[in-house]
Amino acid sequence: MSDHLSTQAQGRGIPAEHFDRPVTLTYLLVLQALPMFGVLALGAPSYAMFDEPIPWMQMSFVIGGVAFFLTYLANYGWRYRIIEALIAPATWLILHLAGKV
Repeated sequence: MSDHLSTQAQGRGIPAEHFDRPVTLTYLLVLQALPMFGVLALGAPSYAMFDEPIPWMQMSFVIGGVAFFLTYLANYGWRYRIIEALIAPATWLILHLAGKV
């Protein structure tokens, strides 16, 4: 019995194994800015409509989750996924401890 899946994958641009994308600082910054603007653009107006304060801690966790998902889609290694997921919550924690939020 032939392995029809491996013969179909050849020549169609499907990689045989996982590869790590080269890491650039610009791309990491874009992968952090896109979730930040997206989550704030979708979430903040709903809180403003009902005159409620924005829950910054929860928003930072959502931003981190979306950044993690985008680095997963971008095929980055696991360490960069974790770093991208922790940037927004760490920023919120630092600002919260400093008394700014």
